[in-house]
Amino acid sequence: MIPTISTESDLDALRRSAHGFAAVSAWSGAGLFDALAEKGALSPQEMSADPRAIEITAPILAHLGLLTGDGKRWMLSQSGQRLHASGALHLGSADSNLGDLSRLDKVMLDGGPAPGPDDTPRLTDIGVQTEDPEAARQFMEFLHRRSGDSAEVVSHWLSPRLRPGARILDLGGGHGRYGSTLARQGFQVTLFDLPVCIQFAKERYGDSLNYISGDFMQDDLGGPFDGILISNIIHGLGLEENRQLLKRVKAALSPGGTLLLKDMFLDDSEIGPETAVFFGLLMLLYTRHGRCYSVHEMNALCQQTGLGPIEHIRVPDEGFSLLFSAAE
Repeated sequence: MIPTISTESDLDALRRSAHGFAAVSAWSGAGLFDALAEKGALSPQEMSADPRAIEITAPILAHLGLLTGDGKRWMLSQSGQRLHASGALHLGSADSNLGDLSRLDKVMLDGGPAPGPDDTPRLTDIGVQTEDPEAARQFMEFLHRRSGDSAEVVSHWLSPRLRPGARILDLGGGHGRYGSTLARQGFQVTLFDLPVCIQFAKERYGDSLNYISGDFMQDDLGGPFDGILISNIIHGLGLEENRQLLKRVKAALSPGGTLLLKDMFLDDSEIGPETAVFFGLLMLLYTRHGRCYSVHEMNALCQQTGLGPIEHIRVPDEGFSLLFSAAE
């Protein structure tokens, strides 16, 4: 949890956190975590980086709990080994993580998305770089790795609301983990997403899911479905885009069917929870119109598009909310 700022010391602590993340990103981008995972303890002179830079940044990472050493040789700590093995330390370069944030001043003046180093907008299709299949695959791997608990929570809350064997559309389901978790409960799940995402999901889950490849803002969604899950899609779209999407979803639902929106929604104060407040910044940097919406806004939008009033379930341990609405 990020503390509030009331003193200059608080600002100093926040700055140190940014410096720590920059050091982690720089080591990741330079392949230093990979080298330690492969070779064990190494001295600064044995690493493929400037020895002085290693000598200065390694203690930062040791302080953060990722390294252990005696000042002469360094190795991954147990936490560092575990995080590296899971893929969590494969962050890319410091520029990919922090370069766009350094250009936030320009975004504040001109609006998003953020310009890259060559002034090309850093726009993504809700996180997926369709023109770069390898980057898209890495992003899918990242989301899949982090979604295990979330998928179980979604299944826990959605399953009792549907009849056994019900037809579910996982709209924009990407890596397929949510759909697979629901399929294991006996539901007939169809995953709808971009071709690059469908290919990734097919490799993991094969014939356990049905697949539709396309653009969910334009192409036929299929159906009718007893339930539709939209996980982490709403935040990437503008208000009018979401209005159009919910109209399309309403048409694809059976009468009385259930819509579940999983996302990082703001509460009615619009200054919390923390996950939604800060995630909105990524939408400013990487989308044309996306942002984090409040529960109140989504309730109004659902009813405007012919869906029923929402039921809000907050899942604070996971940092997201579930909004249920029924087709009337």
